[in-house]
Amino acid sequence: MFKVFQHVLPNARAWRLTIDKKLRQLFAGLGAAAQDVRDFFDSVLDDLYPQTTRALDEWEAQFGLPATVLTEQQRRGRLDATWKALGGQDPGYIQATLRANGFDVYVHEWWEPGTEPPVGVKACVIPRNPLAYIRRSTAPRAQLAACGYATTTCGNLPAICGNGVEPVGYPLVNKVQTSRKTYSASCGNLTTTCGNTVAACGNFNGYRLDTLEYLVPLDPSKWPYFLYIGGQTFPVVAQVGTDRRNEFEALCLKICPTQAWIGVLVQYT
Repeated sequence: MFKVFQHVLPNARAWRLTIDKKLRQLFAGLGAAAQDVRDFFDSVLDDLYPQTTRALDEWEAQFGLPATVLTEQQRRGRLDATWKALGGQDPGYIQATLRANGFDVYVHEWWEPGTEPPVGVKACVIPRNPLAYIRRSTAPRAQLAACGYATTTCGNLPAICGNGVEPVGYPLVNKVQTSRKTYSASCGNLTTTCGNTVAACGNFNGYRLDTLEYLVPLDPSKWPYFLYIGGQTFPVVAQVGTDRRNEFEALCLKICPTQAWIGVLVQYT
């Protein structure tokens, strides 16, 4: 700041600050006082870059990035990926965006590799059967073996840790919420007894929000409208932290083509 003052002073011998006189001492003192202001404005430029910004919380709020248990560098990397996202529909862009946001996942196409026709031959590839890799609905996976199950005994074939009757994967279409009534009186309910004031036909006590259910189609002509997100080798299941599930699903729905259903081959840990 002292040099700034030197440039704005009149070009005359009386205003020159080249020697240590009272006038130089005055502007040296003013320059020191204003240096903090200059340093602050110089660092404002750093706020424009994810790796140097001092306003990390504010930028995350701007982009709608939820608070998680990520380290500061992971947060900056996630912000950088979101900042650079310009849009795209190809699998490479989708995969790069997911991975740049800190999710160790890979995108896989809808057809069986190796079924592509030779060049110049008009033929269709064979679509992957989604029912072989993802359960038909988003309902929780039915377990065959777990603590306390009768099947969990030595020598029983289903007694494998995590074994179930359905695939681990699930379909992801959107996260629309729908409401339904919750009833206080129904057949077999303890409240449905003679003399109970709530034991009236159709009586209900409130509403509950549920995620709208989508069923994987049985029609093979619909299977080309799937893409799969999972481990590096199909159909290996990828690992995503439970605390980041909502963030992961929201990002998948945001960047994936709207006409495609997503087969999520992910285990949340």
